[in-house]
Formats: sequence, structure tokens, C-alpha cells
Amino acid sequence: MEIIEWSESLSVGIVKVDEQHKMLIQMMDELDQAIRNNESADVVEDVLTNLFNYAQAHFAVEEELFRTHRYPEMALHELEHQRFIAKAFAFKERLSSKRPGLALELLNFLSSWVLNHIELTDKRYARFLHDCGVT
Repeated sequence: MEIIEWSESLSVGIVKVDEQHKMLIQMMDELDQAIRNNESADVVEDVLTNLFNYAQAHFAVEEELFRTHRYPEMALHELEHQRFIAKAFAFKERLSSKRPGLALELLNFLSSWVLNHIELTDKRYARFLHDCGVT
């Protein structure tokens, strides 16, 4: 799978969230470059740690919007975030095994999850938040 690229079709129409999604995609590209350039395990782990930390900060922003506007699917969406973090950190733990192809497997997981999450789950909350006046 190729790394996803930002396009307006991924926009949820909420400026802060779109900017964060762009940054997540950029950070996945940085991870892809580190893997393809055969950077050291420490470099890959640093990029990955930054990406995961940013993802958690992004999820916190979304979840605050949900609480503020009483998004009815908040619990389900938050559960998706928790599952993502758990799976991502499990991958990170396995990276120390240096199994060939694991870093690319992780990258494929990240790309697929982010793309599906934005297109399906995030766009659903975006409609609700737009009706609440959030832009």
C-alpha cells in the first residue's frame, strides 16, 4: 500500500482537524522515508514515537469537540481511538524484534487505518459538528 496523500476529498471541513490530519499524513510519510532509507532502528522508533504522540494529541482534540457538543457516537469513536493506540503500540513493541518487513507492515496498518478512519468515522462526526456550527 502506498502512503496516503492529503487531498480535499479527505477534508472534514473543520480547519483544526484538517490541519492535524495533514500533519499525521506528513508524519507517516516521514516514517515511510526512514524505513525506505534504512535508517537505524532508533531513528525509525523516534519518528514512530512522534507520530503516536501526535495522534494521541489529535484524538484529544476530537474528543474535546465531542464532549463540548455532546456527540451521540462519542463512546464508539473514542473506542476506535483506544484500539488504534493499543494496536499501534503493540506494533512498536514488536519492532524491536527486527523482523524483516514489520516496519512496512506497520506503515500499511497506519495508512489504511487513518484513511478509513477519516473517510468513514471522522466524516460522520463532521456532519454532526457542522450542524452545531463548528468549522
